[in-house]
Amino acid sequence: MRLQGRVIEWNDERGFGFIIQNGTSERTFLHISALRKTKGRPLLGSLVTYEIRRDDKGRLQAVAAELIGTKSLRQSSSGGFSSAVLGLVLLLMFGYVGYVRFSNQGSTISASVYKIVLARDALRPHPEFQCTPEKKSCSKMASCAEALFHQERCNVPKMDGDGDGIPCEEQWCN
Repeated sequence: MRLQGRVIEWNDERGFGFIIQNGTSERTFLHISALRKTKGRPLLGSLVTYEIRRDDKGRLQAVAAELIGTKSLRQSSSGGFSSAVLGLVLLLMFGYVGYVRFSNQGSTISASVYKIVLARDALRPHPEFQCTPEKKSCSKMASCAEALFHQERCNVPKMDGDGDGIPCEEQWCN
């Protein structure tokens, strides 16, 4: 038969305390091992359901005890539908973030390689290009090679709007 009572004393360091059955004044010993299915430790005043037996010395001892108002370990381990949905949402979110990060990383590497190739081309002698004061914007250029030449040799930084080293990306070097 299950009884109900309150925790009146608890020693957390030693893992035991005492409960009083509702309607009586008799103290019953409660050991932490009797709370197997319950999550957490009892606090003073906690409601407890339990079965009773006598120990070797004839004292009352609570067995198969459960704290009322707390989830049992069995209930808390099964997260239910909401935990599954939350897990799925988190998995999809991290998957999307990873996809975006790694798909953009490939284009960043390509842009870096492109920049190196174009910079080498700009450093080669180009007799058809020469530094002139009127060629300071992308609209005055006729090709990507000319834009790179003016950026590298004529000190015209205005043509690199985003600072990645590639000039005139919208018109010529795309």
